Amino acid sequence: MQFFKKFFLLASFLLLLPAFGFAQNSNPIDLYFFEGQGCPHCAKMKSYLEGLKNDYPDLKVYDFEVYFNAENQALFRKMAEAYGTDTSGVPTIFIDNEVIVGENFEKVKNAVERCSKEVCVSPMDKIENFNGTSNANVSIDGYSSMPNKFNETVGWVIIGVLILAGIFLLFYFLKKKAKKL
Repeated sequence: MQFFKKFFLLASFLLLLPAFGFAQNSNPIDLYFFEGQGCPHCAKMKSYLEGLKNDYPDLKVYDFEVYFNAENQALFRKMAEAYGTDTSGVPTIFIDNEVIVGENFEKVKNAVERCSKEVCVSPMDKIENFNGTSNANVSIDGYSSMPNKFNETVGWVIIGVLILAGIFLLFYFLKKKAKKL
């Protein structure tokens, strides 16, 4: 019986150990920032995003100047089309299922914070999956419908613990039955 207790405790510890590592990891966050050279609002947002990257190390800011760069203008139009919006102004940010136009620092921070806790759609994935109809409403209230990595990990840990408990009980009852014979 002593062997089974030690085995169960060790297996449970080893199974739960990775969950603690996953719980502290954040998610990669892709933010696409379209700006215009000489735009004072864009300059403020760019500075704000630099500071935000210090607070969120997994934040990747893709910066595109659209006043003088035709390739960036084409990408801006394509992304706006995939999100079901227009390219009427800069600064414009695409993050997960949100489009943020102007100097709305609070909305940007809230979106980045949310995406650090749950899996968010990369704007580039939205373009690649775009089929000519707007898919900007694939979420409810701006929240992604994709699963939260932490909750998924906890679920697998619980399943693993239940399996180990079942194996332990099976061995326990087999050993008890063998002693009776």
